[in-house]
Amino acid sequence: MSDDTLGDEQLDDQDSYEADNDAQYHRSRSPRNDTLRLRRQVEALLEERRLKRAIEDDWDLEEE
Repeated sequence: MSDDTLGDEQLDDQDSYEADNDAQYHRSRSPRNDTLRLRRQVEALLEERRLKRAIEDDWDLEEE
């Protein structure tokens, strides 16, 4: 095995360690990410409303 290749045992050992600051780390959100997330939520709500109206219109046509 070469010096730069880790064996399975070494990899398993490394996975069990946590960094000292893991508990303090909070993923910061950028305003751009918040804007994109909110835009996707609004688009999803608008699409849901459009689909509901289309279904209601189809039901109204069937009743006539």
